[in-house]
Amino acid sequence: MLFNSYPYIPFIVLSVLFYVVLEKKFPAARRPFLLLLSYFFYAWWRTDFLVLLVGSTAVNYLIGSALTARREQQRSTRAPLVLGLTFNLGLLCFFKYAAMLVGTFDLLAGSHLPIPAIFLPLAISFFTFEQISYLADAASGMAPRYTPLDYALFVAYFPHLIAGPIIRHNDLIPQFHAERDNEARASDIATGSTLFTIGLAKKTLIADNLAPYSDIVFSAAAHGAVGTSDAWLGALFFVFQVYFDFSAYSDMALGSSLLFGIRLPLNFNSPYKAASIVEFWRRWHVTLQKFIFDYLYTPMAIMLARKSIALDLGRWSGFLFSGALPLLFVFMLIGLWHGAGWNFAVFGLMHGFYITINEAWRLWRKKKKSAPSPITHAAAVALTFFAVVISDVVFRAGTLPAVLSIYTGMLGLNHAANLITFSYLAVAALVTLALLTWAAPNSMEITWRMRPALEPAANAIPVRDIGRCAWVPSRQSAVLFGLVCIAALLALSNLSPFIYFQF
Repeated sequence: MLFNSYPYIPFIVLSVLFYVVLEKKFPAARRPFLLLLSYFFYAWWRTDFLVLLVGSTAVNYLIGSALTARREQQRSTRAPLVLGLTFNLGLLCFFKYAAMLVGTFDLLAGSHLPIPAIFLPLAISFFTFEQISYLADAASGMAPRYTPLDYALFVAYFPHLIAGPIIRHNDLIPQFHAERDNEARASDIATGSTLFTIGLAKKTLIADNLAPYSDIVFSAAAHGAVGTSDAWLGALFFVFQVYFDFSAYSDMALGSSLLFGIRLPLNFNSPYKAASIVEFWRRWHVTLQKFIFDYLYTPMAIMLARKSIALDLGRWSGFLFSGALPLLFVFMLIGLWHGAGWNFAVFGLMHGFYITINEAWRLWRKKKKSAPSPITHAAAVALTFFAVVISDVVFRAGTLPAVLSIYTGMLGLNHAANLITFSYLAVAALVTLALLTWAAPNSMEITWRMRPALEPAANAIPVRDIGRCAWVPSRQSAVLFGLVCIAALLALSNLSPFIYFQF
């Protein structure tokens, strides 16, 4: 079931109404109800893969319980942890990467092995990572014993199940037991509804209307040359499409969860306002970046830094060995996490290279603490955005000929008829998108006074305070967002899945 679909609207409305009754009359029934609701939500897509979700949950719960018991008994947790990691990564590799690996082997070896036609289960990348984090924490003694119901609900809780945010067990499970009074409930429902409406409007009124223009250009690039204006317009429309698409999903996920009084982590914080590629990844898919850095990059970097000291490497050699090497590796994995194709690996490596350059620059400027001027800051934001545009071409195009067609078109080297007229309408659209992206407050800033998400980590990019422009519940705002919701619902006829659903 998609958030931006007609069935979801009565589903979420009836679910919230029934949940409120349970809160007041039968609070012990809230968690079983949410679990059944989440399984129904997932099974709406394909009932057979519900068995996979339940089976994966059961296996990880048993392994996690074994890890917790061994930790309490001061016994080694290595064997069950390796078993759990093998199970989860094996499941992910089989369903998501088997066809890619077989196809690559056929290409390199000149063989003709049949490429398996495996249907990718929805949300497998997300619930796999969440369960790996639980196992790692259990092995480290940072995960308490949970009941099977609590753990199953942590994995399947529908607002975050399909496309994130990736959430830690200790951030979510305690909230299942929290109670709220009538005032808090009314505030949560008002804020959640507003946030959901903002997300729905972004999806149906902006992102979905940009998709046909980017699709036609990238489709043409897969079959031949594209002109200069087409290449730039197609790339820019896609960059804004994926921005508003993922932003919309994040808003709708947080809004849906808040209706039940449960806050999810902040996952999207105006990434195109970033003045560096490092800052970009602290704003874009925040929970994925945090997961990768907490569980993979940081341990790897520490290990290589110790090795660098032992080898007595110099400043820059040590940076390349213990900084650049793990960065390139983890960002290649981040790219592959996005999709089973080598274009995604190249996309990840490009960002790894960007961040390596960024970190080298910061290392070189370590003693220069002067704040950048407004012009310098604006130039840094523009350069970061340009780097994202260039990498997103690889992300979207898929094949090398299509990528080269877009790049050569951007450089004005192709002589092809334009598919999209570079008219005043196109200029007006780009100006409007730019104003919404860089000048307007984001949805978190608008609603942050009501705390619609978990508090960001101490080292995270803070949510900007917009003062009197912040949203608060009122009759006037209810009318305004009610009209926005009606307009967004009327546009639902052009049903389009979220881009991140495929991951």
